[in-house]
Amino acid sequence: MIFSQTPNYKPLTPATLVAMLSLILPTYNESKNLPELLPELEEVLRDIPHEIIIVDDDSPDETWRVAQELGHDRDDVHVIRRVGRRGLSSAVIEGFLSAKGEVLAVMDADGQHDMSILPKLYSSAQSGNGIAIGSRYVAGGSVGEWDERRHFMSRVATSLALKVCKVKVQDPMSGFFAVRKNLFQSIANNLNPKGFKILLDLLVCVPRSTEVEEIPFTFSTRLHGESKLSRRVQIEFLEYLYDVTIGRYIPLTFLKYCIVGGLGVFVHLATYITASSFLQEGDELSLFGFRVAVLIAIEVAIIFNFYVNNVWTFALSRLKGVAMLIGFGKYNIACVFGAVANYAVSSYLFSLGWLDIAAVVIGAFTGVVWNYTMSRFFAWKT
Repeated sequence: MIFSQTPNYKPLTPATLVAMLSLILPTYNESKNLPELLPELEEVLRDIPHEIIIVDDDSPDETWRVAQELGHDRDDVHVIRRVGRRGLSSAVIEGFLSAKGEVLAVMDADGQHDMSILPKLYSSAQSGNGIAIGSRYVAGGSVGEWDERRHFMSRVATSLALKVCKVKVQDPMSGFFAVRKNLFQSIANNLNPKGFKILLDLLVCVPRSTEVEEIPFTFSTRLHGESKLSRRVQIEFLEYLYDVTIGRYIPLTFLKYCIVGGLGVFVHLATYITASSFLQEGDELSLFGFRVAVLIAIEVAIIFNFYVNNVWTFALSRLKGVAMLIGFGKYNIACVFGAVANYAVSSYLFSLGWLDIAAVVIGAFTGVVWNYTMSRFFAWKT
């Protein structure tokens, strides 16, 4: 791996301008920024054969429509409107996969990235370096007007990110970079389109021998609109780190499923206590009342587990409308078979002379694995 803090920028000459640059602009509610951004990009890229691909996640402010209007008389502007799909990393990957150029680049559409260094990124990636990064953290780069809180969060995130990167750089969280198309294609099947830091995913998946050059730039303030750095984005970043470490052995969805199941136990118990108090005859609970209370508790726990799993565990395959009702029915069936599997395994182990606690624990785990497997491929198909 070759790493340089001082960019070895090679000036563009007619001899080097042989590859097309495909610049991806992932957008969400950027309708006010595009009319200012595109003319400036055209000027910066005037000497470089290029195309600009705007990938919009069906923005409520109709960024996709504005982009289509702006690109109506431009042969180099293309628009992808993604309906039912969302996420910065997946948007960039989709743009890369549709690109014609041999050099692929990505830049924010909010004006925070210094587009004047695009020719440097292009030249660096084209001339042999596998990846060229617009870096805030090499000499000459800056985070601009960030407050101390955001700067601290960025430093912590960068430190965590570097622990999972095969190729170490100063700014693995940059959203401004260029990569050779053949390098991207060689690892495309290994990428995890979760979160908003596609560069980090590339640095996790590329060979350790990949050449990288970081070119400094100063991070600017957004032209219009609001920052996309939400709490959800921060959680997705942590989930990504789990996916590429522990998640290789224990899938994140399975961990989430177990957490939901644990919470479901408390819901089950609370519901049973509540239902049984209404079904008591005086100070006693009849066998019939006990059975009814247990059945109510089981179904309430199933409803709770299904809802939380649908919005959290299997968020990427979230069911809606009629599909959710059908999925709920399938989930109930899966849980019935899971209970049978639990009972059968624990009873069998106990009959072999196993300690009752051990038999119950292994039986319960069998039920969880069964329910997860059935839910994953039966109720929430990917």
